[in-house]
Amino acid sequence: MRGYSPFSPVNGPLNVAENRQSAIVLRVAPSRKAFELGVLALAMAVGAGAKAALWVSADGDDGNPGTEERPLRTIGRARDVVRTLNRDMSDDITVFIGGAHSISRPIEFGPEDSGTNGYSIIYTAAPGERPVLSGGLRVSGWAVSDGARNLWSAPAPEGLADTGDLFVNGEPASRTRGRLPRAPAPIPSGDAAPPPAPGAQWRNPGDVLPVPAAPDAIWSERAGPAPVFVENAFELLGTPGKWYFDRTARRIYYTPRPGEDMRTADVEAAAAQALIRGMGRRDRPLLGLIFKGLRFEYTTSPNPQAAAAPRTPGGPPAAVSFALAGEIQFLEDDFLHFGTPALDLGPALEGGTVEGCVFADVSWSAIRIERAARIRIAESRISHSATRNPGEGAIEADQSDDISIEHDQIDDFPSVAVLELGGRGGALREDSDLIAPPTIGFHGAMPPVGTPGSRAVDAGVSPDYHAVIAERFSVPTVPDPPTGVAAEAEDTFAYVTWIPTCLDGGSPVAAYTVTASTGASATVTAADFQARGYMVMTGLENGRAVSFAVASVSALGAGPPSLPTAAVVPGHKRRLRAPPPPLVSAAGSAGGVRIEITPPAANAASPVVAYSVTLAPSGARVLVEGLDVIHSDAAHPVVRTIAGIALGPGTAVFVAARNAAGEGKPAAYKVRP
Repeated sequence: MRGYSPFSPVNGPLNVAENRQSAIVLRVAPSRKAFELGVLALAMAVGAGAKAALWVSADGDDGNPGTEERPLRTIGRARDVVRTLNRDMSDDITVFIGGAHSISRPIEFGPEDSGTNGYSIIYTAAPGERPVLSGGLRVSGWAVSDGARNLWSAPAPEGLADTGDLFVNGEPASRTRGRLPRAPAPIPSGDAAPPPAPGAQWRNPGDVLPVPAAPDAIWSERAGPAPVFVENAFELLGTPGKWYFDRTARRIYYTPRPGEDMRTADVEAAAAQALIRGMGRRDRPLLGLIFKGLRFEYTTSPNPQAAAAPRTPGGPPAAVSFALAGEIQFLEDDFLHFGTPALDLGPALEGGTVEGCVFADVSWSAIRIERAARIRIAESRISHSATRNPGEGAIEADQSDDISIEHDQIDDFPSVAVLELGGRGGALREDSDLIAPPTIGFHGAMPPVGTPGSRAVDAGVSPDYHAVIAERFSVPTVPDPPTGVAAEAEDTFAYVTWIPTCLDGGSPVAAYTVTASTGASATVTAADFQARGYMVMTGLENGRAVSFAVASVSALGAGPPSLPTAAVVPGHKRRLRAPPPPLVSAAGSAGGVRIEITPPAANAASPVVAYSVTLAPSGARVLVEGLDVIHSDAAHPVVRTIAGIALGPGTAVFVAARNAAGEGKPAAYKVRP
């Protein structure tokens, strides 16, 4: 028995008992059996048991009757016609859709759009079609604006008031961003950013936003006055992959990445905030809708400028959302290129299926489940999700129950594949998923020691659905730069760290190139950085200030450099010493020994970069490194499992912290007999 239901009396009753299993067979495309009659209502009136069908085409006309020969033009009009047909259904009603449909405002579904008598309303691809519901506006007419900077511009498309999201050949671009000299005082919230230099002026000062340092900023980004970043300024153009919308002049500016030809590129400015919104009532839920073989693409945040502000939990509304509803299915659909979450199921949704779908290039979570029950996510691929919000999970379930996640592939996510919120432990069932290692993996998301990933099972999507793995959703390009770049100066060298990007351009990041402001550079493989969480830049001159920028490198080439760190000054540290012991606890687990390490309160003038773990009496010794170590603090201890070791009575665990001075005295944790 489920311990929670969104339709329990405490939340207000919802009547879903009459909604039986839909007549549609999930993995079989609906047959093409529309009756060739001039008026669909007449087709419903004649012949008991005849299947009702409507046809929608981007080349149709909403004044047409909706037959195959004379289709409707919009899905919204088809929904309105369905409302006249679904009052006492004896079979499913199918809406066949073809062509590309531009969505400026979300298509709204309410209780009156439900299937009745246990049957479903099916919105599906017409035979031979892959219909698109797009919230993007094509940007065309590109011309060179400044040849010296390889800067291009194009007129803003009609109807575009503002946007925070631009996509070039399916790959997201980033708004301009820069670092200013540190301000003497905090900038009040809502004020425009200070000019880039004394006496200078921004082209459109109302668009330029001050951006605080990231919450995970460390080392050089925390020392001294807080750094000041700005976003969305014309003056910061010139870096490949960066863009700016001059709303006053109605022009969009962009510097192409290597291999992008703006004369032929497909450039889309996301204009819509959502594509589909379904909302029932507590006394009358929205029931029995199926969306099959559709492609949903391009949304932007409701407030583009909010992209520069600190993120709030949950994020904006999703591109497709259903609440106060039941028996909602998404079958073999694509959800691509979103500046918002992709799919919201809930609150108060009972009975949902996501099967054979592709979610890719989503700035927030791909699927959010809130106060819902009986949700199944199967045979789907979730790739490049939470790309700009690393605290989000690829899938999130909040206060929900009976959630089945099975035979899926989840890859290219920052830190958490499946995030369960609200203390509903045990509500999720996961089976035979293929989950790749996280791109970032700090704050407890690192894999157990001795294993290749956070969880990688040799299963995933079943052979019948391998097409979702082969699907490509953008033209390959160079990767984005990492974020959160920080440095810590030592004696003739510096530690440099960063947060890897999920936006790899379609080819895995193989290495990183670190360039100092002195002109020196060094390269570290992605595998080495993932293992250690930092790199060491040697050969620096003591007493000379230096900053660092980092570029991601893939098989397609090097991407643009990151913003530089604040300057640091190498030198001999008189107070440098090895760090004091950390706080340690240990417990046995199914995989071995689970160790929790809280860093010492003082780092002895140099940051802790690793922990040496020794078990007695076995003598087993493990070095613990990684981004979770670099970013750990009292609120975020390092949690690791050392595989293959049993923790028995009398076992002692010794953990010593390491910094530039070496290894400090160990902390001891002994298992009581």
